[in-house]
Amino acid sequence: MPIVHIEAKPDHLLRLARQKDPVGAVAEMIWNALDAEACHVRVELEVNELNGVESVSITDDGHGMPNASCTSYFSGLGGSWKTTAKVSPNLKRGLHGRSGQGRLRAFALGEQVRWITVAHAADGRTERTVITGAVDRPADFEISEPERVEIPCGTRVEVSVPANFVGRLSHEDTAQQLTSTFAPFLAANPDVRIIYHGTQLDPATVWTEIAEYVLPWPDAADQAPPLLRVIEWRKNVGRVLALCDANGVVLDEPSPGIQAPGYHFTAYLLWDGFVERRGNLPLAELDEITDLLESAREKLRIHFRRRDQERRERLIQDWISEGVYPYTGEPVLPAQAVERQMFDEVATTIARRLPGVTQSKKTTLRLLKEIIAHDPGGLYPVLDELFRLPQSEQEALKRILQRTSLSEVIKATSQVSDRLDFLAALKKLVFEPAISRTVKERAELHKILERETWIFGDAYALMVSDQSLDAVLARHLKELGRRPEDGRLNPVRREDGRTGIVDLLLGRAHRGNAGREHLVVELKAPNVKVGQVEVAQIKSYAEAIVSDPQFRDARVSWDFWVVSTELEKTVRRDASAPNRPPGCIAEWEGGVRLWARTWSEIIDDCEDRLHFYRDRLNHDPATEHAMEYLRRVHTSVTPEATATP
Repeated sequence: MPIVHIEAKPDHLLRLARQKDPVGAVAEMIWNALDAEACHVRVELEVNELNGVESVSITDDGHGMPNASCTSYFSGLGGSWKTTAKVSPNLKRGLHGRSGQGRLRAFALGEQVRWITVAHAADGRTERTVITGAVDRPADFEISEPERVEIPCGTRVEVSVPANFVGRLSHEDTAQQLTSTFAPFLAANPDVRIIYHGTQLDPATVWTEIAEYVLPWPDAADQAPPLLRVIEWRKNVGRVLALCDANGVVLDEPSPGIQAPGYHFTAYLLWDGFVERRGNLPLAELDEITDLLESAREKLRIHFRRRDQERRERLIQDWISEGVYPYTGEPVLPAQAVERQMFDEVATTIARRLPGVTQSKKTTLRLLKEIIAHDPGGLYPVLDELFRLPQSEQEALKRILQRTSLSEVIKATSQVSDRLDFLAALKKLVFEPAISRTVKERAELHKILERETWIFGDAYALMVSDQSLDAVLARHLKELGRRPEDGRLNPVRREDGRTGIVDLLLGRAHRGNAGREHLVVELKAPNVKVGQVEVAQIKSYAEAIVSDPQFRDARVSWDFWVVSTELEKTVRRDASAPNRPPGCIAEWEGGVRLWARTWSEIIDDCEDRLHFYRDRLNHDPATEHAMEYLRRVHTSVTPEATATP
């Protein structure tokens, strides 16, 4: 029996065999059969009781290999006849193989390989040839003498003494993986049947979606334009962008190069122009068709954005039918639409992590809605803690939450709505007789306002609440970065020697320089009119600060407010003096001003600042909304008179 020898090192030949990829080896054997114009290909596994693969055989009804050609087929490395032939001789099929190395892939299946091939000889008679090879001598193949037979043409590859990784062939998803490889060819050639371990490869049984897109391409003027066929699978078969001829023969497989979390797909770019360029396809990213590949990838991105939107819409409809969706009706206001858009994207992203029990799912979605409505920035840590999301879903979720236009708009609109609700609640606290006469200034109103200091001006920050003038001095010096020379502060006293207790000290820095403004607010219960006694109190605070050298700093201006529902006549006259701003009752040297303010003036100022947003939001806070906000945000200090009856 003659032996043909490949002039190459054995280790190089075994690298070409890619022994860790038995599934790819089976695919290569099937492609060889299809290149030989087979219409029926059968892959059979001999499996033992432990589901281990003992042997593999691949049988086809192609035209086989004539004995006279076997020496050239098996002795060379490269230079396959398929390199120059664009199509098969009789059926004119596009050819997959071209490197002349496919036979070596059989060593990924086992250590002993035998090809039994039947073909027509040059004289027209039918002959059988047997070729054998072994992994311990990968460069040598024994070729038998031809044997005259009267049986149909075809080839059978028998592989025994299984290789290390051949057990992968018996995995449940192997047939589906092979189906994805041959799907476009099988779709274009319905007369071809491939049977794998008793299962016919039929793309229609395993795909969930198929879509096709024609890609305009100027180089396709004299042939059909490139066609992108996208097939989605039920299970993960490995993402591939396969470059094929128009009949679906795969010529190369570059990376898909797109993100599509949650989808298992194979994309086939079918174009006969690839046949002419198949020698350069591994470098396709660098040659003249790189723009075609990028066009295909962009179409894939558009496809999966559409599919993602369809999937989200189906999920939401399912939740509505199930009664767990936390919204009713359509959004009326722009802010509601933005909030719901973000909810829908986040909720459908984590849908697979939601509880299966209806009530638990409803509760989880309701919690998600509340977080998005009031604190979208804090959503990610909560979801990560609840669901321990896998990396792909973490990245998808972060992309959603990083959309500033969504999360910041929701946060801003929620803040504006909350502020409008608070102003409505404040009106009830200070103006409604049944409530205002019972509101306690220090225990209730003061505690509420120290968390809502924005009503005195958005730029102010709370520095001191309900503390002495000594604490005011300490905080004042801290803001200026000053320390007393001896490290000790002298006590600050009013003219009568008493220690003043300041309700609120607020501060803000001037933009662009080192100057600061300090605002001292003295709150009075709503049923107390601001008269000379109340004015004298803030004057005594102002005098104590102005007179104490420890406070002196030209960079700081001071405002002192006394606030209640009404002003006595004399105080009102001082607050309406024509040579001062409205509400200002005195101005002292050194940037010190004293004010008598009413709640109606302060609330009007706030509503003026918010009116633009209120109009855009069309938000008119009802009483129940205002009280609900008060109970939700200020639970511990909400006056009893505001409780739900």
